Amino acid sequence: MRGTTVNVIEKRVLLVNPSKDDGFIVNRIHMGLTLLGQILLSAGCQVKVMDYAFLEGIKGKLKIPSIEETLQEFKPDVIGISVFTYLYDECQSLIHRISQCSKSPIILGGPHMSLFPEDFMNDKRISYIVRGEAECVILKLVDEAQPQHSPLIVDCPTPSADEIPAVNLDIAFGSKYLENYQLQLSRGCPFNCSFCNVDLIAGRKVRARNLELCIDQIMEAKRRYHGIQAVTITDDCPTFNKERFKKFLAMFSEKNSDCILTIDNVRADLIDEEILRLYVKAEGQNICLGVESGHPDVFKLVHKGESLEAIINAAKLIHKFNLQLGLCFVIGLPEDTIERHRYSVRLAKDLKADYIFWNMCIPWPGTEVHKWFTENGETGDVRNFSTLIDAQVNFKSPPAWSPIFTKEERIKAWLTANLETYTLPIFSIANLHNLPANIIKLIRLAKVYNMYKSFFIFMKGFIFHKVSSEVRKRLKIYQWKRGRKRGTRATHCEQP
Repeated sequence: MRGTTVNVIEKRVLLVNPSKDDGFIVNRIHMGLTLLGQILLSAGCQVKVMDYAFLEGIKGKLKIPSIEETLQEFKPDVIGISVFTYLYDECQSLIHRISQCSKSPIILGGPHMSLFPEDFMNDKRISYIVRGEAECVILKLVDEAQPQHSPLIVDCPTPSADEIPAVNLDIAFGSKYLENYQLQLSRGCPFNCSFCNVDLIAGRKVRARNLELCIDQIMEAKRRYHGIQAVTITDDCPTFNKERFKKFLAMFSEKNSDCILTIDNVRADLIDEEILRLYVKAEGQNICLGVESGHPDVFKLVHKGESLEAIINAAKLIHKFNLQLGLCFVIGLPEDTIERHRYSVRLAKDLKADYIFWNMCIPWPGTEVHKWFTENGETGDVRNFSTLIDAQVNFKSPPAWSPIFTKEERIKAWLTANLETYTLPIFSIANLHNLPANIIKLIRLAKVYNMYKSFFIFMKGFIFHKVSSEVRKRLKIYQWKRGRKRGTRATHCEQP
């Protein structure tokens, strides 16, 4: 069911992404919806994208219409909703509100539908459930869309790299306030990490897009949207081919886009000095490494295909080039325990990261981790689970646990890791009015989980750590701006 047989479609299509009220800011516009919107627009549709997650971050800059107001004003013939698992409750609420105001067919897509399609199989409010990447089916689906008595399942063929179009920001409400433009140079990841569900979402085969077209899309977006200050590469594995990525960095640098460059995911064994040198020249700002676990036995079971030594050496290289170092850990992987978790905390401190993500292990269906917990532990509901602790120290119960690493121990490990590496956002300027209440809440949690030591480490070291980190950050920005002012790029530190 590919959409190439459709000629002109004169339908009004509303594409929606809900927001989560957790205080975290999303500074990007939903890429999938703007890709599909471009395909529909080129076929004659009128398309509107309402990305409420993005709009939540700019709500002080313009009046944002509710979904009811949008439905009344736009009067869509077809409505598409992107469903992420951590937004499950918000999606349910959105579907209810839409179904109260519109009889138009509702199409559900997004990662959740590939993982948990059964959640909406009997939902009479839904007309279609799309599993997979929809570029090849969206035209025919929208052209033929009619209200159904029960959802019809649409399984998508995987689009080739040439079938992935440029995003269209014009159709996204509020896009003139966009500062961060995201782009995929490729889709898919050839590696087989035990906790990752990329095989079900994008596949193991990497589909590499034409780099010249990608660069042209960046420059066109920058030309049309002068507020864009950053370009973020969101590939599943951007450096799967190091020489290709070096070519992209050289091309990006040559265009002098007046934007900083960031990358979401980088493997430690697929970076080297030449990549980092080119990345700095391209005004790159950060490298975030997936560490997962600092304990050798737990790390081995992740099956990353790289070593802890490679990660440590990569972190040293990133510091050498004066880039911001980010680290991602996963708490509670197979064979992990609260004692083994301390290896991760020590490694995080030793590597002196600028920012750290402490992610709770989620047993996604179809992964090795899911199989392990089925045989050796217990799993709860992953729907609406967020792996972040918010500015009011609110958090969800872990979605998986085991006799060797209980639910209570996982919460303690989660909290102590965030405390001892100063990643709790309770001291943010926007949150200062809640500071006394949040400190009281932390004291209570310290008592419940017997983590007074971690609490005092946090309170004693936070101000110094925060100030010194801010100084380092501002110094890096100053060096970058100074290099641009002189007509050059800031170079990396000479010290090894």
